[in-house]
Amino acid sequence: MDILEQLDPQAILVVLMVIFAAIKAFFEKRKNGGAEEVLGEETGPDLYQAYEEELARPQSDLQIEISPPTSPPRLSEAVSFSSRKATPPPPLPSAPVLPKLSAAEKQALEALKARKKAGVRKARNSTKSRVYRHLSSPTAAREALLLAEILGPPKAMQDKG
Repeated sequence: MDILEQLDPQAILVVLMVIFAAIKAFFEKRKNGGAEEVLGEETGPDLYQAYEEELARPQSDLQIEISPPTSPPRLSEAVSFSSRKATPPPPLPSAPVLPKLSAAEKQALEALKARKKAGVRKARNSTKSRVYRHLSSPTAAREALLLAEILGPPKAMQDKG
């Protein structure tokens, strides 16, 4: 029993896992019929040839002839771009085309612009808007907690509820 006490339990666990993996591999190899697979080599029938035969069967039934794919022409045989007669694209207008507004639309646009200018000036200068902007900032909550700690009652005087 002294030997079992001297061995590390993790080492025993690793040895058992290796033994179980070897037994599992043995049974899987036996289940597959003992066929060894070597990486990089084909052990079964030629799959490409079987695929070609499967494709050829319906073609022969319908008697369809498929010509082999043709290769693209060589670069030297291709037509150069300079010899082609291409029409140039139409020129772009120099100034953007603005939509034409009716008199009522122009009046409404001017009223909208005037309302926006007046509203922006009024909102920027009011104290209420400055407070809202400050409270919407990400640091506002942090500052509020800090001020509550500084200006609030001491910890000993606070309610514990």
